[in-house]
Amino acid sequence: MRSLLLAAAIGAVHGKTAAEWKSRAVYQILTDRYYRSSGNTTKCTALNMFCGGDFKGIQQNLNYIKGMGFDAIWISPIP
Repeated sequence: MRSLLLAAAIGAVHGKTAAEWKSRAVYQILTDRYYRSSGNTTKCTALNMFCGGDFKGIQQNLNYIKGMGFDAIWISPIP
């Protein structure tokens, strides 16, 4: 069952050509530093500490990113 779900998920992802990526406005996100879905707004300034940003936080802000004119995100690094 898991193999089938994984195969379906992989099949649903469509890559872009190099030419298509050149026309994109890409917003780069450092996942850990971007946004905490928990709502915690404590400032995190230590570069050697995990700050708690997560994928759910990114998802909650996709409309904000799109509203700034970006049509792609580059997520790095993945914690």
